[in-house]
Amino acid sequence: MNKNEIFKRLEGIRNLPTLPSVIEKLGRAVRDPKSDAPRIARIIEDDPSMMARILKVVNSAMYCASEPITSLSIAVARMGMVAINNIALSTSVFSTYSKASQSDFNREEFWRHCICTGIAVNILYDRCAATLGQRYEKDVLHLAGLLHDIGKIVFETYFHADFMSAIQMSHEQHVPLFQVELEVIGADHAQVGAWLGKRWNLSEDLIETIRWHHEPENAAESRQGIAMLCHAANYICNLVKIGESGDAVAPAFFRGVWKRLGVEVDEISTIMDQVREESKKSEILLSLV
Repeated sequence: MNKNEIFKRLEGIRNLPTLPSVIEKLGRAVRDPKSDAPRIARIIEDDPSMMARILKVVNSAMYCASEPITSLSIAVARMGMVAINNIALSTSVFSTYSKASQSDFNREEFWRHCICTGIAVNILYDRCAATLGQRYEKDVLHLAGLLHDIGKIVFETYFHADFMSAIQMSHEQHVPLFQVELEVIGADHAQVGAWLGKRWNLSEDLIETIRWHHEPENAAESRQGIAMLCHAANYICNLVKIGESGDAVAPAFFRGVWKRLGVEVDEISTIMDQVREESKKSEILLSLV
């Protein structure tokens, strides 16, 4: 199949998972300047399972709450509407794509890779913020890392045999998976992930990051910063082998990207150690898978 045929097939899938309707409602409310914490809390409270997931996450080691947060209104007031919206989005992705369609793809280890990529993005940003000159919120960066490989889930679910063949070929030839996907399937997971991001009405920052996390310098200039952070974080997590992304080898190392981030090659081992340590906090999100 060529790329157009793949997207035509995807458009025709009637049971393609969508995010809960409350996510769209929540997104509209967050963009409304008249919204306040009680309004956001009321929207989430209409979905008890989502409310429980959010409270579980905001009280975890990932967010270092000084004392237990027992109500959504307090969570929104302390963390902000955008942060709560992003936590709701990430936990909804887990519940939507929790189980693999077949047993030969370890989705829990896949999500471990994605969660830890989000952690690595934040670690890199702490080192690179001054160089980048762009300000990003912690939860936005984590969400970018979490969703960067979402296209692989689409492939695993709807192009299973071809996707598993691509993984096998990637291992046999020691070639990055996204390159083999183009040959075997006709599109790569970055293209398909960006397509899904548009269907889900994700922000342009997230869509561009998903689309260009392997080739960040092709992203729109205003979004190259977050794409480069995700690219570098993905490289590190594949190198350290935290979780299982399907890649046999770490994606290409672009020295120019690291230079623009202001990270020296000899710093990577220190960053890797930080990622290993911080990845212990990922268990709270993995418990939602």
